[in-house]
Amino acid sequence: MTIIENIVGRISILKGGKYSIEVDVITSSGFGRFAAPIDENPSLYIVEAHRAVSEVDEIIGPELIGFDSQEQELIDSYLWEIDGTENLSHIGANTALAVSVAVAKAASNAKNIPLYSYIGGTFTTELPVPILRFAEDETFEYLVLVKDLMEISDVVDAMAKIKEHVKSINLQELSRASEIAGDELGLEVSLGIVQKKEMDIEEVLQKVEDHNISYIKPLGEEELFLELIAGTHGVFVDGEYLFRTKDILDRRYYNALSIKPINLGTLTDLYNLVNDVKSERITPILAEAKYESADDALAHLAVGLKCPAIMLHENSVVKINELIRIAEDLGERGRIITFEG
Repeated sequence: MTIIENIVGRISILKGGKYSIEVDVITSSGFGRFAAPIDENPSLYIVEAHRAVSEVDEIIGPELIGFDSQEQELIDSYLWEIDGTENLSHIGANTALAVSVAVAKAASNAKNIPLYSYIGGTFTTELPVPILRFAEDETFEYLVLVKDLMEISDVVDAMAKIKEHVKSINLQELSRASEIAGDELGLEVSLGIVQKKEMDIEEVLQKVEDHNISYIKPLGEEELFLELIAGTHGVFVDGEYLFRTKDILDRRYYNALSIKPINLGTLTDLYNLVNDVKSERITPILAEAKYESADDALAHLAVGLKCPAIMLHENSVVKINELIRIAEDLGERGRIITFEG
């Protein structure tokens, strides 16, 4: 029932007209499909996408036919073996992720259970807090958070209220609008900011202190992160910059880490990193890549891996709606994970 009978690759168009690879995994009683996102400059990705399709059709697919799609870790390990490099530079992380997630989807489909339940098991009942990216200026990208939300849709309502009351896109104006939105909705609405350029440590600290901010993704050296951890309370300091540039995974520097599956490779790699992050008492936040497909798998991955938060773009309605469906599917068993810094 779960033995892989065929694997097919094809070109997939992502939002913004960018190109990647989509993979179908077919078993005798199951089917899985996933289009990999991309996160870097995609100017050459049409060439890379065609090469990836050839890799799947001519090398990866034939090698994996006959494997049991339930053997996720074995298949993911074999993808690394087929690649033969330390960073998936041969077959590409997007190809590895497309195959890996499609395999998991095929196995869950054969078992007739949702992907989140297949990944997380019987006791998967927790829903992540959605964080929505909705605006930017020259200094920051802006996100909206609702830390005490009761329904997934609360964060959408908060974003709409902020837009209703904002007059211009800047930190001071958005902070004011977020406080008004919180008062009107009776929710704890706050902002998240992502630095787009480096700033003086004191300036960053002052902006966090003076505005309604509960999340920041800093851009700078270790000292900035240490100062933010020491100088703020109840604020999520996201260490993605330190983790990706200096391989630092340490609670002393940051208390949250946004994780984009495309930066890792396989589903097993994602699972292992999420567990490593949790073991350091750091909050894992599953995040969209810059260019995504309309696939709803990220919502299932966040629930199945028990990530306390998921970071989405305001236009990612497919993933937001899928979170709402998962909440409905869980019913009274479901609860939103407590999201505290």
